Amino acid sequence: MDKALLDIQVVYALPSHILVIDCCVPAGSTVAEAIQLSDLKQKIPDLYLEEGFVGIFSQKVPLNYSVAAGDRIECYRSITADPKLIRQRRVEKKRRVHIQKNQKKLTTL
Repeated sequence: MDKALLDIQVVYALPSHILVIDCCVPAGSTVAEAIQLSDLKQKIPDLYLEEGFVGIFSQKVPLNYSVAAGDRIECYRSITADPKLIRQRRVEKKRRVHIQKNQKKLTTL
């Protein structure tokens, strides 16, 4: 293996599966250059990268951050649903189910 190349991974999680791309990049490459060399944008045409939407091993890094051998570059997606709203709906559903169970118990008495 050429010492001037670094083995890295570029990862992107879709709702249905996780895309993991193993690639080699020249030493001194930035995160943005590594993503470009991985051809991720060809596989995910609507991929939108900006500061704060990439990281290495779950730690956000800027696009001009230099990669090291063995790094796993993660490309993050925007949240499509409000987590607070999802939790609220889940609690409401549990309450409805609980009320329905109690009503059934009362009618059987």
